Amino acid sequence: MSGGRRMGLATALLVLSATAASATDGHFLHGVGAVNSAMGGAGVAVSSSLLGTYYLNPAGLMGFDGTRVEFGFELFKADRTVSSDIPGFGSGSTTSKSDWVPVPAMGISKRLDNDKVVVGLGAVGIGGFGVDYAASLTNPILTPQPNGFGQVYSNYSLLKIMPAVAFAVTPKFWLGGAVNVDWASLAVQPMPVAPPACSGTPQPCFYPSATAADGAFGFGFQLGARYNINDLISVGASYTSPQWFDDFEFNSANANPNLPDFGAPIVIEFGLDVPAVWAAGIGVTPLPGLTLAADGKYLTYESTDGFRDSGFNPDGSVAGFGWKNIFVVAVGGEYWIKEKFAVRAGYNYSENPITEEQVFFNVPAPAIVQSHLTLGAGVKIARRLQVDLGYYHVFENSVTGPIPNPSLPPGSTVTSSMSEDSILLQFTVGSK
Repeated sequence: MSGGRRMGLATALLVLSATAASATDGHFLHGVGAVNSAMGGAGVAVSSSLLGTYYLNPAGLMGFDGTRVEFGFELFKADRTVSSDIPGFGSGSTTSKSDWVPVPAMGISKRLDNDKVVVGLGAVGIGGFGVDYAASLTNPILTPQPNGFGQVYSNYSLLKIMPAVAFAVTPKFWLGGAVNVDWASLAVQPMPVAPPACSGTPQPCFYPSATAADGAFGFGFQLGARYNINDLISVGASYTSPQWFDDFEFNSANANPNLPDFGAPIVIEFGLDVPAVWAAGIGVTPLPGLTLAADGKYLTYESTDGFRDSGFNPDGSVAGFGWKNIFVVAVGGEYWIKEKFAVRAGYNYSENPITEEQVFFNVPAPAIVQSHLTLGAGVKIARRLQVDLGYYHVFENSVTGPIPNPSLPPGSTVTSSMSEDSILLQFTVGSK
């Protein structure tokens, strides 16, 4: 295989720095908690779930009386496949080793004695799963370095902690705000955001590993408003600022066995923030016990560190992921039967932030799924105890793009395919 082909396949390793949390709506979960997820993730203008309210619009905290506590637990599984075809070299397909990944969430709220202020604290996991593609001798893109990726492994988790307050300007007009304290952990094998170590003519190049996971803290804020037009209709809007993170720092080593300093220590730094989110929604209660909700979101990847840039730096390291801004639409509803049993359903549609030209650069982070079908049910076991279940399926989507190396034969392509399933359980103690 020519040196140009080797370099072309090896430089594709930039995808490994993409967080595996690129899951449903971009790299966010479409909803949080069994109730909010089962309603398609809609909830900017309704207070069906405390966890969903923390995720979407803190002004909705005014919709809960007394003291309320919610605990949620999600088991998330993504099925990913990468295929590649290089005319004259070969073609193949590999499925990621994907396990069920736990994603926790909890929230508490307390209405103060003046009845016009609600305070609370939420802690929600909005990402947390890994990708594990085995090295392959038949799938060109996963052939061992320096010819291809070799084994692709990544593990990313993201937790958001939100102290929040909401107050009623009038009985119909509510405002809310939250301070976001974020924590993320990332491990990647190999890591292309560092310059590759190259040697020889033609040059075989090797990217280092970042499997010694590093954690980073991030900070941001969220503001929201809600207006209850009457007993039937409410509208809401929120803004979640970018979440500004410290850089990840990984202890690694020179990975090129052909160099005299093979194994010498190096430090890899990588900056990855979380994009700002604009959201608006409407809630309608046409019948007693029936709540319908519809939301729209706008995610600003094109102005976010780690996502806005694309291509390579002069030293061969990765400049960024090249994701585009996306719109998300969520609709859902719940119906309480005799105020004891609830049934829920919803639909969520997300634009794909990865263009065909960027598929090659996002192989282990294929945030390409779009259509989510959601279902759920709940029961009030006692006056102040509620149990809810949720399930959603994200239909498979595939995107094919070129391998951007002029030394490879025309028609060299890579295809990413992805689908998802998730099961959710939630416990609620307290008043609505």
